Amino acid sequence: MRRLVFPLLPVLFAAGLIGCDTTAPTPETQVVVEAYLQGGAAMPPIRLTRSVGTNEAYVASETAVRGATVEVHRLSDGGTPTETIGFTEQEPGLYRPDTSSRVRPRATYELSVTTPDGTDLSATTTVPDTISIVDATNTTAVHGAPTRQPSFTITPPASDREQQAVLVITATSLADFGRPASQLARGLTPFYADLYTPDEDSIRTYRTTSSGVRNEANFTRDANGRITTDLPWISVAFYGPNEVGVHVIDDNLFNLIRSQQAQSPGGPGGGLGPREIPNVIEDVEGGTGVFASYVKATRDVTIQCPPSLAPDECPAFAAFP
Repeated sequence: MRRLVFPLLPVLFAAGLIGCDTTAPTPETQVVVEAYLQGGAAMPPIRLTRSVGTNEAYVASETAVRGATVEVHRLSDGGTPTETIGFTEQEPGLYRPDTSSRVRPRATYELSVTTPDGTDLSATTTVPDTISIVDATNTTAVHGAPTRQPSFTITPPASDREQQAVLVITATSLADFGRPASQLARGLTPFYADLYTPDEDSIRTYRTTSSGVRNEANFTRDANGRITTDLPWISVAFYGPNEVGVHVIDDNLFNLIRSQQAQSPGGPGGGLGPREIPNVIEDVEGGTGVFASYVKATRDVTIQCPPSLAPDECPAFAAFP
């Protein structure tokens, strides 16, 4: 059994996922790739580490893969490289692009890595098409209201492949996080207030929270293919102003998040052991990890305190209905 650590994973999808691949052969460590390409944004850094045994401590500096040759190729429709982006190691195991190239929606990118010991790794991702939010309703809503959740309609994500659209909805609090943690904690919605442990948690880890994967069963399409989805209340950690992000994700990121959700006791996997992920993320040839992509569109909303809270219980940065 090997342990995989994904420190770069955007908090909007899962914070610092650590997983165990319970189906992997026990003996060897593997090179772990980690990169997340956002359509329209700058090419991101790529992290290379080695997996560790389940009983071994994870120390970033000790697991870093140093001195590798790292390239990302943008491929033509025929699969030949039309652009090559080189990467330079700027921190142990962290490789940044040599140019300011931006990630093109609907393009396919191929990662190529060669480590000093001769290990070759490769992976591909096809970036989803750009989306935009064309309509938003209930952008000021009382938290927990069952029939007046914020709702968003996005343009249909075009694709050259026959696949379902897969969404992830996030909410990022726009409160001033320079405030003391004790003040910010008063603004947590009930689910996250129960989770938060001041002595163990940083309140800032709750600033962005996610719905998890949402597929065709969780949204509707109109005759023009536009998708309408509600904001799940589980996505909202703080009352007050929030930036909602609607993300369309690629297959690789879908597999990663779905694997993580399988760990949850009430999740689709029925609840595996803590941090155990079955057959985790085998989209990398010659190693393991994740080379994934997504696009997103955003809209601001205001989440009001429910009437059950007294005015002095509702934080100053949250509107009271």
